[in-house]
Amino acid sequence: MNIYIVCNEPFPNGMAATRRITCYAKSLGMQGDNVEVIIYHRTEIYGIPPKNTEGKGNLGLFSYRYIGGTPLRGSNVAIRRWNDFMDKRRTVAYLREHLNPGDAILLYCGDESYPTSRIANLANELGCAVVRDLCEYPFGTREDTPKSDKKRTKYLNKTFPILDGAVCISEALYDLAQAYHPKGHHFKVPILVESSEDTSIHSHPRPYIFHGGTMYERKDAIVSTMRAFADACVKLDHKIDFILAGPSSPHRDELDAIVREAGISQNVTILPQLSQKEIGSYQRGAFLTILNKHDNPQNRHGFSTKLGEVLMSETAVITTSVGEANHWLKDGESAYIVEPHRPELISAKIVEAYLNDEERKSIARHGKEIAAKYFGLEYQGKRLHDYLMDLGNKKSGR
Repeated sequence: MNIYIVCNEPFPNGMAATRRITCYAKSLGMQGDNVEVIIYHRTEIYGIPPKNTEGKGNLGLFSYRYIGGTPLRGSNVAIRRWNDFMDKRRTVAYLREHLNPGDAILLYCGDESYPTSRIANLANELGCAVVRDLCEYPFGTREDTPKSDKKRTKYLNKTFPILDGAVCISEALYDLAQAYHPKGHHFKVPILVESSEDTSIHSHPRPYIFHGGTMYERKDAIVSTMRAFADACVKLDHKIDFILAGPSSPHRDELDAIVREAGISQNVTILPQLSQKEIGSYQRGAFLTILNKHDNPQNRHGFSTKLGEVLMSETAVITTSVGEANHWLKDGESAYIVEPHRPELISAKIVEAYLNDEERKSIARHGKEIAAKYFGLEYQGKRLHDYLMDLGNKKSGR
């Protein structure tokens, strides 16, 4: 079966979205499907050292292609806009040339209506299955306003009915897809993680908590987390550290102020964005990770890919009772789970994890068992393959 994953994310090097796309592609490649990732947007910003330089490549179980021939964006604004427009058209033309009846398209286009609607109409014309990934609440990264609600409703009403279904990362997003497209064939695929052959462990003089990724208050509650760490660090007589790594945070001044006021500058290290290999090494060396999810629409509907990676590293995790994770994890058994917006509860769990070594290791072990059993690529890839194959057969009349 030919499966095309269409996206606008940097490839093959990127962050959480890139990793989920990669897991989709690998998991389907494991089933013997011919998988190609098509990137319709040149992702590397002019003037910043690029993380991706190749226009296409083969990664073993699947291949990828920047439809414009390069991931590099030009210096001229007018030319960039023209390329953005033309690359979308090139994507539709490429799919028209290569699609066969019964093939499948998995759209990872965010909230963009243009490529979604054009490609969906093409697939319907050619007798191919077309579904979209739904791993984020549409327009959920923005503040909730009447304007964002209106955009969300307009987008969902316009795009969902012309799709065959949605691949949903959570129960809440499955319900959303069902509400806007009750006749659709929707399918739930939770976070996807793969085991790593790399066993390197970052060496550090003290037990440390690690955060690798974005640092935003709305999504990651990073300011609240720093307050919790500061409180716990003082209670534990400065015997633990906090290492953070990722893109520049808009809350950096606030984070620095908390560190100064608590007198924990020697216990906090903020690093730039690391490679995936480096992140894995730091993660495996950590005694604890905190995924502090505030109660908002984005977190209620989402399911953090980072959580799966943490669990697979056999690191104990503190998270909140918000969102899909609570369908899989239990407090005191496979994670430490607290109410949202309560940094003092996170602080107490940090202290508990530090003082109760055997309990923490047991929680980490059970968390990894759940991730390996339910979030693994081969298991979920077989389910996803069967789903797409069935849709493709129905669309082609087989």
